[in-house]
Amino acid sequence: MRVIYWGPFVLLTLVLAGIGFRYGVMRQGITETDVITLYAQRYLADHAASGLEGVPRTTDCSARPGNGPWTWLVVTCGVADEHDAALFRYEVNWLGGLIRHSGPTPRLPGAPKT
Repeated sequence: MRVIYWGPFVLLTLVLAGIGFRYGVMRQGITETDVITLYAQRYLADHAASGLEGVPRTTDCSARPGNGPWTWLVVTCGVADEHDAALFRYEVNWLGGLIRHSGPTPRLPGAPKT
């Protein structure tokens, strides 16, 4: 066989190996504690933007394993009440990226009162 026919196959194999190596190196340094801390900091910002009452703390957050094949952790932040209206949930993938976020929506600034 001719070498030119195998060139694209070899090139594609090398590119996929490089991508796999890159993601492996990225995943190696991420711990559950890092992810929980990152999303606890995001919770503080989201809580402030939503205009909810109370003082948020990073200790309001906890994590559990994810349900789906792509979800690594589900970080839940907030003080649970009878309606769970003030809970923020962050679903995180294996690389620490946000898959889905749920929680109170940010309040839009109202009209100025004079």
